[in-house]
Amino acid sequence: MLPRHERRRLEEIEDQLSIEDPEFARALTDPSLRRWSLHGVPPRLVLGLLSALLAVLCLFLGEGGAFVSAGILAAVLIAVRDWNFRTA
Repeated sequence: MLPRHERRRLEEIEDQLSIEDPEFARALTDPSLRRWSLHGVPPRLVLGLLSALLAVLCLFLGEGGAFVSAGILAAVLIAVRDWNFRTA
């Protein structure tokens, strides 16, 4: 935790920034304006991209079987990223 005088100084800087450049201050504090977020990215797509990376790594290491397996897994995960499975 910061000392009281440092917190007060940070609040003064924040107030000054919001007066001088309100759009920039809002962009820093508004979570809906953040550009890089994994919110809404299907987990299957992330797993598919990681599998594709693993396939490329296996290709460079000369592991043919692992390359094929990881490549197939990546293709399936990326292809079915929008499918929903129903539970009984």
